[in-house]
Order: sequence, then structure tokens, then C-alpha cells
Amino acid sequence: MRVRVLYVDVDGTLVGPGGDLLWDGSTRTVAALLRARTAGLEVVPVTGRGRVQVFELCRLLGLPRGIGELGCVHVEGHEVRYELGDFPFVGRTPVEAMHDEGAIAFVLQRGGLEPHEPWNAGREATYLLRGRAEPDAVNAELAAAGLGWCRLVDNGLLRRHGDGVVGAFHLAPAGTGKAAGVRIDRERHGIAMRDTAYIGDAAADLECAREVAQCWLVANAEVSREWPHRTTGAFGAGVAELIELLLRDA
Repeated sequence: MRVRVLYVDVDGTLVGPGGDLLWDGSTRTVAALLRARTAGLEVVPVTGRGRVQVFELCRLLGLPRGIGELGCVHVEGHEVRYELGDFPFVGRTPVEAMHDEGAIAFVLQRGGLEPHEPWNAGREATYLLRGRAEPDAVNAELAAAGLGWCRLVDNGLLRRHGDGVVGAFHLAPAGTGKAAGVRIDRERHGIAMRDTAYIGDAAADLECAREVAQCWLVANAEVSREWPHRTTGAFGAGVAELIELLLRDA
């Protein structure tokens, strides 16, 4: 089996603390990305970042395309497509509807979460929060309040000076997610599941296991589940390790 496409989470996976690609002083990650390009292994970021950030990341690293806002925004060159799952409103973005219909206020009033500023600027499909929460409990409350068209998604840990360890969460349209984004990308580009792999660091990334042949966690991943495929390297070093393994086995 040869993997043709490697889907890669960005924050906490491809990049290290502070979003730094060279956080450990090594060029191993960059060298692995270059090897992947030369060998024809497509690297596709799948991230919670917004449209503009995904566009710039792909342009900076020479990546063919990217998937942003947890599978809702697909960027390929200058083309942008929106995949919004069960979002029921026409004429408004999901974030606009979350404000208008009171979903954001509902989640904030529960306590434990706050807007993840300044990273919310320019977002269209998902509203970004930080803090501590149990998504299953929050989503049950959203459904009971008639707001079940959106859901809270755990997108991994943030390490913020002075506040200890808190999580990153997205309020996203129901029926969306990284797994849906990967599936849509595969179908659009005619990529068989057997030809794909995924690597990430969070619970939202493990959902992608059902859409790819191999799903990996980097060594720094902190998830409650045991997972058989985990790199020895952290952050980008783990991504480089997987790229090297995939190219060796090709």
C-alpha cells in the first residue's frame, strides 16, 4: 500500500508551541515536507484555523490545498468552498447565526469558556472558545434549548502562560467536522481511503480514523483514549517521522 495523501492537523501537530514550525531549532519538519513534495505525497492541512490562515499556510509551504474551520472551509488555490453540514439558515454565515440565535451567549453563560481572542477575527463557520468544558454535556443542553443545529467540539489543548492548561473548543454547525472534511476532500479528488493517512493531537483528530487507512497521534497528544499509532517525536518532528515512514514503505 502506498499512501498518496497525508492529512495533517496544524496546531499542536505540524507546528509547535506558539505556532512555531521551527520551535525545536531543527529543520527536520521542513526537510520532510520537501521530501514529500518530491516523492508525490500530498500533504493537506486539516485545521481549526480560518480561511485566510489556511490560504497563507498553503501558499507559504507550497501545499496543494487545505481544509479549515474543522472541515467547513476548503481552500484550493484561490477557490474557496463551504461545507456546512446541517446548517439550516440561508443568507447568514454560521457564526452570524450563532450570534443572532443566541447559541454563543448560551454557551458562554454556562461558564468555563470564553472567546479565544484574537483568533476569532474573520471566522465564518465556527466560533472559537477556550477554557474547560464537557462537550457531550454542552451539546445535550444546546439540543434541549432548540440550538441543536450547532455543537461544541473539543479541538485539543492550549498552553497559556498564567492560566495553566486549557482547551480549545469550536462551536460548529452540526454534521460538520474534520472527518467530514476529509471525506469530502477524498470524494472530490477521487482518492481511495486505502491511499490516505492522518496525523493529529486531539480528540477531533481521532474522528478521522474512519475516513483514512491510518490515523496517527503525535507524541505530545493528550487524549483520554489509548491509541495504537503514536509517533515517538512531538509536534512537527512526529509529522516528519510519519512522512519518513510512509516514504520508506512506498
